[in-house]
Amino acid sequence: MAEPVIPKAFHDRLGNPYLVRDARPEDGAMMVELLNRVGHEEIYIADEAAQLTAEQESQLIGQRNADLQCILVAEQESHIAGSLEMIRGATKKNHHTAIFGMALFPAYRGRGMGRGLLSTAEAWALSVGVEKISLAVFASNAAAIHLYERMGYVEEGRRKGQYLIRGALVDEIWMARWLTRERR
Repeated sequence: MAEPVIPKAFHDRLGNPYLVRDARPEDGAMMVELLNRVGHEEIYIADEAAQLTAEQESQLIGQRNADLQCILVAEQESHIAGSLEMIRGATKKNHHTAIFGMALFPAYRGRGMGRGLLSTAEAWALSVGVEKISLAVFASNAAAIHLYERMGYVEEGRRKGQYLIRGALVDEIWMARWLTRERR
């Protein structure tokens, strides 16, 4: 069984400290609020709203299998700034891979907290034997793409016009990074 993520301290671009830690069941309501808020913006994540209630999210957090799933939050001054969920492949064929999604409250964007969340998730992935991490991002989300590229993620594929966002067709970009070795 994987060990819990040891909380990691970071500083944002403004020099303010923040912590990345495992989500706790009591974070469930705030995580649902985060997904509802970001989903309502329509331009960052595919879901328009959280798929679980606060109670269901809390239960999921409390019962997650730490070998297959990592749920992190970035916390600053006792406020949740954002979250990242990474899920490892569940079959023998894809157990060496993981996929993730991340969201930040608007007030915390552009401050480097996504880097702290993702680097902490990558450390978890390495600890459980994940070799490759993938993600999907809207082509219109330039800030996120820039972060992923700076962290070594490369485009592997693109689904043209996969989403209709505010009346415009937007490509979905699949990006990935090999953690342990370079692959094709």
